[in-house]
Amino acid sequence: MNLEAKNKWLIGTGILFILLNSIGIAFEFYWTPALPALALLTLLAMLKLDVLIIILVFLVPLSINIEDLVLGMGLSIPDEPLIIGIFLLVIFKFIIDGEYDFRVLKHPISIVILINLAWILITSFTSMEKIVSIKFFLSRSWFLMVFYFLAVVMFRKFEYIKYYIWAYIIPLGFVIIYTLYKHSFDNFSQVTSFEIMAPFYIAHGIYAAAIAFFIPLLFLFVVWGFRLKLSFATVLSSLFFLILLSSGLILSYTRAGWISLAAALFFGIALVLRLRLWHILGVVAIASIFVISNFDDIFFQLYQNKQNSAEGFEKHLESVSNVRNDVSNLERVNRWMAAINMVKEKPVFGFGPGAYSFTYAPFQDPEFQTPITTAFGDQGHAHSEYLNPLAESGWMGMISFILIIIVVFVKGLKLVYRGRTVNIRLFSAGILLGLVTYLTHGLLNSYSEQDKIAVLFWGFIAMITALDLYHQNPEELEEN
Repeated sequence: MNLEAKNKWLIGTGILFILLNSIGIAFEFYWTPALPALALLTLLAMLKLDVLIIILVFLVPLSINIEDLVLGMGLSIPDEPLIIGIFLLVIFKFIIDGEYDFRVLKHPISIVILINLAWILITSFTSMEKIVSIKFFLSRSWFLMVFYFLAVVMFRKFEYIKYYIWAYIIPLGFVIIYTLYKHSFDNFSQVTSFEIMAPFYIAHGIYAAAIAFFIPLLFLFVVWGFRLKLSFATVLSSLFFLILLSSGLILSYTRAGWISLAAALFFGIALVLRLRLWHILGVVAIASIFVISNFDDIFFQLYQNKQNSAEGFEKHLESVSNVRNDVSNLERVNRWMAAINMVKEKPVFGFGPGAYSFTYAPFQDPEFQTPITTAFGDQGHAHSEYLNPLAESGWMGMISFILIIIVVFVKGLKLVYRGRTVNIRLFSAGILLGLVTYLTHGLLNSYSEQDKIAVLFWGFIAMITALDLYHQNPEELEEN
């Protein structure tokens, strides 16, 4: 194309843009200036989808949730419209050319994920709140499409695993610095710690859960950075972010976050001892049987703890086991018991994905109600990644979710112990430890349906799938 033709295209495009803006202003539609950005994103989605996904990951920690934006629904801006746009464009592109590495769909982790998603769809049709459940299914679908199925193929190139991790860590670091700066005006008071990270994270629980994901990986980057062939600048940056993220987690005053790191430490020791998954599951099973068989005695001992959540790390941590007068703990027990009562009522299909918040009120046991319990049951979910699907999708909902975790750890431990390279072994260990922090946190909270955590939870699982599918195979490595 000669210079004159290029100038004509440039002038024509400029005139068209001015016309569209004029029409938009005339009809009180003020979003037309965003059209060039939209065109660029569409072009990236069609030609450089991997770059667009990394940009999206970078935007997630910086996105802001806006309530009641459309039809009473909230939306996280700017990441959720981008996620939905990628989802729709990828489906359209697949219909047109049908290109995808179908080996991903045949991988055991993908199979159990699809089983879980299929059950969510089935229970959406039997739901007590069908519109809510269909929205839940669609939300899960686009999270999986972008952060799992597309990410797995992207991670065929090992460098993209690093890009994905750092694309979240760097903006998260900005959020932590912003939070600590605001928090310093209150002398890092626990009282103001619960929502000081707004507007980027809605509460300290999800903020701490996101931070905890990366602390094991950053620790590995610092301690074994040179074995991973990381540059000195990367190791130094990892040390800086390790200190920053650790400070953010400590000053979030999130007990579940602190406990999740302790769980990761114990799991890390298990990895050093090269324990197999059945050893770890055996210990968990024995501990569970002990707790169940001695529940009354244990509950009595816990009931003697009167320490409320208070200023000071030691007292705040001690209050974790207070089920006598710590309102936060008692309300969790109330939600858990409501979920158990709900599955007794509907053990097969549950009340519908996402429907817990709308249906749990009548199932609250008066024995466990607290001063903050509401008769309307309008205070959120079951505060558990395991009991939430149990109440909403029945036993199959919870079992299929746990099956995902088991298969991920079976494949992940194989990579840790028998990975072809040091990079595969150490990255797999860091990724599994990050998942351990969230799965432990998930005993007390449930955030996987929110963009801030979905990008990490499904993204980390995608990394394990990609490492197993692409990076263990010598022929695949040569092709890459």
